[in-house]
Amino acid sequence: MSSRCLRALVLVLPLLVVACDGDSDGGPAPSDNAPVVREVQPSGGPVSGHTLINVYGAGFKEGAKLYFGQQEALRVVVVNTHRIYGYTPTATSGVVDVRVVNPDSAHGTLVGGFTFEGAPVANIEQAEVLNGNVDAVSNGQPVGTTVRGAVTVAGITRGTGQGGGTRAQVGFALADAELLNPDSYTWEEASYEGDSGSREADIYQGTVLLQPTISGERREWVVTMRFSIDNGATWVMADGDGSANGVSEDMLRRVFISRPRVDYCKLGPDNNPGPVNVFYRPGDTPRVKVAGQVYAAGITQGGGAGSGLVAQLGYGPADSDPRSDSGWTWVNATYKTDHGNNDEWEADLPNPGTVGTWRIAYRFSISENVWRFCDADGVNDSDEGNLTFSLSKLGTLTVGDEAPKPAVTWCKIGLDQTPPEAINYTTTQTSGLKTVYAQVNLPGVTDREGAGPGLAGQLGWGPAGEDPRTSSRWNWSTQLTFDQDNFEVNDQWKGTLPNPTINGEYRYAVRFNHDGGPIRVCDGNGVDDGGQDFELDQLGTLNVTGQPVIPRVIGYCKLGPDGNGTPQSLAYTTGDAASHVIIASVNVAGLTNTTTGDVAAIVGQLGWGPAGENPATSAQWDWTTTAQFKGDFWDNDEYEATLPNPGVVGSYRFAYRFQVNGGEFLYCDADGNSSGANGFDAALTGTLTVTEAQAINVVNYCKLGPDGNNTPQSLAYTTGDAASHVIVAYVNVAGLTNTTTGEVAAIVGQLGWGPAGENPATSAQWDWTTTAQFKGDFWDNDEYEATLPNPGVVGNYRFAYRFQVNGGEFLYCDADGNSSGANGFDAALTGTLTVTEAQAINVVNYCKLGPDGNNTPQSLAYTTGDAASHVIVAYVNVAGLTNTTTGEVAAIVGQLGWGPAGENPATSAQWDWTTTAQFKGDFWDNDEYEATLPNPGTVGNYRFAYRFQVNGGEFLYCDADGNSSGANGFDAALTGTLTVTEAQAINVVNYCKLGPDGNNTPQSLAYTTGDAASHVIVAYVNVAGLTNTTTGEVAAIVGQLGWGPAGENPATSAQWDWTTTAQFKGDFWDNDEYEATLPNPGTVGNYRFAYRFQVNGGEFLYCDADGNSSGANGFDAALTGSLAVSAQAPAP
Repeated sequence: MSSRCLRALVLVLPLLVVACDGDSDGGPAPSDNAPVVREVQPSGGPVSGHTLINVYGAGFKEGAKLYFGQQEALRVVVVNTHRIYGYTPTATSGVVDVRVVNPDSAHGTLVGGFTFEGAPVANIEQAEVLNGNVDAVSNGQPVGTTVRGAVTVAGITRGTGQGGGTRAQVGFALADAELLNPDSYTWEEASYEGDSGSREADIYQGTVLLQPTISGERREWVVTMRFSIDNGATWVMADGDGSANGVSEDMLRRVFISRPRVDYCKLGPDNNPGPVNVFYRPGDTPRVKVAGQVYAAGITQGGGAGSGLVAQLGYGPADSDPRSDSGWTWVNATYKTDHGNNDEWEADLPNPGTVGTWRIAYRFSISENVWRFCDADGVNDSDEGNLTFSLSKLGTLTVGDEAPKPAVTWCKIGLDQTPPEAINYTTTQTSGLKTVYAQVNLPGVTDREGAGPGLAGQLGWGPAGEDPRTSSRWNWSTQLTFDQDNFEVNDQWKGTLPNPTINGEYRYAVRFNHDGGPIRVCDGNGVDDGGQDFELDQLGTLNVTGQPVIPRVIGYCKLGPDGNGTPQSLAYTTGDAASHVIIASVNVAGLTNTTTGDVAAIVGQLGWGPAGENPATSAQWDWTTTAQFKGDFWDNDEYEATLPNPGVVGSYRFAYRFQVNGGEFLYCDADGNSSGANGFDAALTGTLTVTEAQAINVVNYCKLGPDGNNTPQSLAYTTGDAASHVIVAYVNVAGLTNTTTGEVAAIVGQLGWGPAGENPATSAQWDWTTTAQFKGDFWDNDEYEATLPNPGVVGNYRFAYRFQVNGGEFLYCDADGNSSGANGFDAALTGTLTVTEAQAINVVNYCKLGPDGNNTPQSLAYTTGDAASHVIVAYVNVAGLTNTTTGEVAAIVGQLGWGPAGENPATSAQWDWTTTAQFKGDFWDNDEYEATLPNPGTVGNYRFAYRFQVNGGEFLYCDADGNSSGANGFDAALTGTLTVTEAQAINVVNYCKLGPDGNNTPQSLAYTTGDAASHVIVAYVNVAGLTNTTTGEVAAIVGQLGWGPAGENPATSAQWDWTTTAQFKGDFWDNDEYEATLPNPGTVGNYRFAYRFQVNGGEFLYCDADGNSSGANGFDAALTGSLAVSAQAPAP
């Protein structure tokens, strides 16, 4: 693996945490908050894999990976920060570490956490589907799809011809099935096709017939293959990137079967890509005919209507998509005529009869319910360009009393057929400013002599890259004036381009509108609705250079929040404190877009004055309120100020104005102003209404208990309990709680209690001495809280809240809220409190053996010589203690016991209960304990369990599925199992590899006869129970580097030299790394070299470049290193 690195092992009992400062794959460095792996359940399973495993610990993050040794677990799910589950991979027998790696590369390891049991078996190393995704079209016939897959089985598929004992099947399922469940698929036998190019894998194929959808637009199928080497007892499913990294839904191959659609269609008549606009008055009965064009290969080319075509004209809501919105109305169209290979259809567009705006579209079909939707410039299967479907190219239907005002038909910057001039200014230039010309066309207006009536145009400039149609950084303060008629149909206008006076690259443009209608922004090529789209790169260029000058012009400002063009409407009473905070935005080119923080040269003022007076000219407006800088907002700065209260009944308006460096003020309205005095609209300033102040002494609403819960609380104390129940309530006072942030001093809230059956609103036996405290604002209400006193006397009580404001009447509060005074209060909906005699707690209510969420008893093992190492956890619940106390409860005693299998731990004298458990932490309402399970030291079968008591009461015995029923709830069969076996000497090497990790290609080296030995050769060795549990060198392991003549088997030949002993180099995951210098034979010839290892005098395991974990059968002499020795060149 390319991501491996040498790692330092830090021993943190009882587990090993592996840390790596930098993986070679360039991944993120691990964080200090590494995950902790505490326990694996079960702790062993078969080498065939696919065992469901639960891993417990802490610090697990979403997306974490789980490894058994060097192999990644399958189908891993992170349940929460304390638990992961997944399935074991196929492996060889032996003990492996269990490792969790978080997405940030932080990782934790439980050394020897899992044992793979059983003899090595043949293993499907890789199963891969070779197909890509397929798109198909069908009129209703099944679609035949050939699925090809490759399988790699070590020792079986390598080489020429079919590997023996392999079965393959091809499967298919609908895409909405449970795709990772093999039972979702229909499986058919596949046949052997041949070998892969590398001859490492065998290729199989099979053909399936897939049904298209009956009435929908398309159907999606998933196809795959699966392979078996045990005649179908078990199967490995394949996906597009192979099973070795797990099968995922995203990598499964899909077949998309669509039904035929028309090839092309458009809204409107042929060769007219302009907009389709229709106007009706609500009562109009004549209908406008709207045309549509369609082409379908083999259908529309002939004369007359294409066979099987269905055409419909529709209209729907202006902000909707006709392809998905059910609110569209569709009417059938009729064939009209042929246009080349196309058919043209038409239909009468209905009149909705109500004022509003709708969109218009056509749709065509040659398959039931399979439509192609059409816009004004045409639609086909293109993914980009004009022939993709665009909502902006739909038609528009307007119903109203007056037809919508049209946009100008066409306009451009510059003289006719001349691109815009590139203009250069210096920052201080005031004379010689350039005149910019513009062309505009609107039939019936510009074809008259002189200036077209009702036309208005502006010349604007702004930063390069900013779109003048949308950007607030463009300045449109320069009005265009009529210049001359052009070609009898156009008008030519002109204006002087201002100097921004700030260094930079700018663009300039013109814009026109007619009689207050929509604005069209123009470029140098011309813009219309018939194919001449607006293009940013066709604007005029303006470059300003020279010494910076002090800016004195505000480019843009806006009253009120960004994105809201509606003026604010506010109110005060004459006695109210000023509280309405008003914000505004301002832009000064070269300042707000380049400076972070407050620009001292900018002055912002919030003004107010009588309604009807123009704020830009009236002396009755008050501008004494200076706004404060609030923050940067993109290229603008945001300001805020509190709107003063005029204190006199009346109707007022409010607005902002800004100036920079003493220049002219720019006045700001709610839709923004970038056009100077002409861009300000006094009708879009804010409104303020001041009314006579009223004394507030009425509580409008109050509620007892949490918001959203109308059920009265039912609580309890014992006579000795300290008061602890915190009760909340909500209160609303119109004009106070909905307008004031924080506590309202005039409001008094009280929590009362009294005997059940007494009405709290009238009874003298109720106690109202507990004053509630303000807790916080809650929408238009205020929230209060108080601790309910403990009466201290056995009995049944009720509790409630009451509120008053400014000494007015109290409003009593129940659980479903009271907004109706005395009539709205229901004493039956007050809270209940039961006080009972205090009882000593000596009963354990619940306990559980083993990790939370795992009801399977743990199965553990020691050898007679092992140190005790298995940490066992348990959970205990004592009502009134573990659920109310943070930290350890001294009165609770937990004990971990063990004894002979078959003996009941609750009664047997042979069980040992001398191990006292330690408090580990709070776990919800339970406490968690842990203790290390002793090693009995004698061969045999044992059980282990927990028991708990509190305050010297009876012990409650705990099993793996939890006990909350005393003696009857304990099941001895659900206690843990412990097997103690005789300690065995380790004399088997489980795995070794020649050469660098991650490189399976044998090294090819050379010496001359006179060279000193210099080639350092590395190797890796694994001995289960030693290399994976020991830090540093294992003395019992012997590694030797050997060499001999090419063609001689190193495992049997007497001609091989094994006198070179390798030296321990370091730990490498579960392996140890060794190195030695390869001797120089000193004689010309071809040689091979290899490693071999033994432990405790056992058999040597010989090592090749792709690794050997199968003894003599796993060693391949052809994968040993090669060494060529040549004659030393003679001395000159």
